[in-house]
Amino acid sequence: MNIHAKQFSRDGGDAMRMGHMTFRFKMTADDTAGAYTVLEALVPPDSGSGLHRHWSYDEAAFILGGRFECHVDDEAKIFEAGESIYWPRGAMHKFRSLGPGDGHILFICSPGRIFEDFIESVVRTDVETGTARTGPAIDFREIAAQHGIEFFN
Repeated sequence: MNIHAKQFSRDGGDAMRMGHMTFRFKMTADDTAGAYTVLEALVPPDSGSGLHRHWSYDEAAFILGGRFECHVDDEAKIFEAGESIYWPRGAMHKFRSLGPGDGHILFICSPGRIFEDFIESVVRTDVETGTARTGPAIDFREIAAQHGIEFFN
């Protein structure tokens, strides 16, 4: 068995913009033998996700900077730098950057590839995504469903 460590630079990784958010893939499923995906998100104030769940992967979020309102078990909680949250498969959740500056989150999704493919599909089609307050656009919902993600607002 040939095992090699990998180093990833601070500003490395492919950047993709979805709606107002910018995602930078730090480690892809190809890097981790499919185990997980690691990505950074830069989230402007009042941006984030609508209420959703995914049955296809678990998700953890580490707040690197800024303040976020995150829904956990039907309850809104404020998370700040240094705090983290875990959403297992099927858990209803959403997040929104509270500002005043951009929020910065590190996401880990397991298994890998599913969220990567979802973001790439949205970016490739240039579909309207909606906002954290208005909810996702219809075409965006269809793309999400193809990746095991269900939006509710």
